Amino acid sequence: MELFFLGTSAGVPTRRRNVSALALRPTGQSRWFLFDCGEATQHRILESSLSLFRLERIFITHLHGDHVYGLFGLLASRGMHRCEAPLWVYGPEGLGEMLEAVMRASRLTLPFDLHVVPLLGDETIELEGLRVSTLPLSHSIPSYGFVVEEARRPGRFDPERARGLGIPEGPLFGRLQQGHSVRLPDGRTVHPSQVMGPPRPGKRVAVAGDNDQPGRFEPWGPLDGLVHEATYTQEDFDRLEVKYRHTTARELGIAAERIGVGHLLATHISPRYDSPEREQELVEEIRSHFHGTVTLAYDGLRIEI
Repeated sequence: MELFFLGTSAGVPTRRRNVSALALRPTGQSRWFLFDCGEATQHRILESSLSLFRLERIFITHLHGDHVYGLFGLLASRGMHRCEAPLWVYGPEGLGEMLEAVMRASRLTLPFDLHVVPLLGDETIELEGLRVSTLPLSHSIPSYGFVVEEARRPGRFDPERARGLGIPEGPLFGRLQQGHSVRLPDGRTVHPSQVMGPPRPGKRVAVAGDNDQPGRFEPWGPLDGLVHEATYTQEDFDRLEVKYRHTTARELGIAAERIGVGHLLATHISPRYDSPEREQELVEEIRSHFHGTVTLAYDGLRIEI
């Protein structure tokens, strides 16, 4: 799976970061999915290899403006490009009313069918080659996380085993890897199971909305990738007069270690960390509790899990 970070700031944009948006594209495919759509998301899309014609699903984690205010403009632009393929938008209760109000007031009509699906937090959405599961998170308003799982992949091809069976290198190797049995010149038939290893699980990546309990992903572990907020360092959070329900770098590192995360991608960064030196404070705090790979996401980052 490819991840494209289109917005990584918390609350308000900065000169270097837009507010929350993330694209996910299955490896080797042109279709893609969008998670959250903060203000100016479509500008970041224009800077990427993503096409609105290939956007199939949008998942909104919660209805705070920095996660959803860019949705109205993106839908309008997709319509002005005359995209006619249907689009599904999933989000908390109230998203449909929000969209209806904006479309009614602005007299926006779309050339494609728009399907708005309210979430309860226990859905399993089956897509071609993928499964998206939802879970409720902990925030000041209803907020959801999504676990994206690839279908099981074929086992690895064993060329030495194939040669031992007398199969010549070339097209027959390829047919076996594609799952087809082959017939040899001496009349024997070789089946893929004879030269392929056991099926391998697909990648599993979780994407969180705002959430002050990252441990809620523990039942889904281990995870190949986790995209989760690390809004503050613990020291800065402790100094806040008003405590907002966000995760600190320390809390995220502890939870990721328990979950068993392969690659932790920290995002939703408070504007107070708008310098390399301050960003490094977040990274070091995470690494003091988590021993896997850590990346502090930034706008324009493209990464393959």
